[in-house]
Amino acid sequence: MVWIVVPFDVVTGSSDAACELPGHGWVAAAHAREIITRPGSVWRTLPVDVSSGRALSRPGLGYRPTAAMVEHVQALDGVCRAPGCEVPALRCDLDHEVPWPAGPTTVDNLHAKHRFHHNLKTDGVWTSRPTGGRGLEWTTLTGRTYATWPKDWQAGVDQPRADEAAPDDPPPF
Repeated sequence: MVWIVVPFDVVTGSSDAACELPGHGWVAAAHAREIITRPGSVWRTLPVDVSSGRALSRPGLGYRPTAAMVEHVQALDGVCRAPGCEVPALRCDLDHEVPWPAGPTTVDNLHAKHRFHHNLKTDGVWTSRPTGGRGLEWTTLTGRTYATWPKDWQAGVDQPRADEAAPDDPPPF
C-alpha cells in the first residue's frame, strides 16, 4: 500500500500544489493525479480541522482496533509520536496510551509508536501521557520532558510546486 496526500483542490484540478508522499517527500500535482486515477487505487477521505491542520478523530470501541481505526490513527499521527522520530505511522505499532483494559480501544487512546519507542514506554524507560488535542508529553528516564503533536496535514500546502526549480541563492560575499 502507498499513501499519497492530495488536497481536494488538486484532485479537482483547480490547484497544482505539490502533494505529499508520507515518508518519501513531495510529488508534482500532475503525478499525484496520475497515481490516484490508476486502476485499483482506493481513495480515503481525511477530514481536517482547517484552523489547526489536524485530522479529526472518529471514536470507536472494542478490544482490538478495527482496520478503519488503525488506518485513521495512522492518518491522524502521520509518524511515530516519540520526540524527533520520523518513522511513518504505517510502520508503527498502535499503543494504548492508557493501557487496556483501564483505557478503551478508541482512536483517542491509540497513538502510533514504532516498536523501539513503544518498548521504551512499555518497559517504563520512558513515559508518555496525553495532554489534550492528541498531544503527548514524554518523560525520559533522566526526567527530561518533550511534547509531541499529531501531523499537521496543512503544513506544506504552501510548498513550492515540486516541478518548480528553487531560486538560486546568491553567493556569500
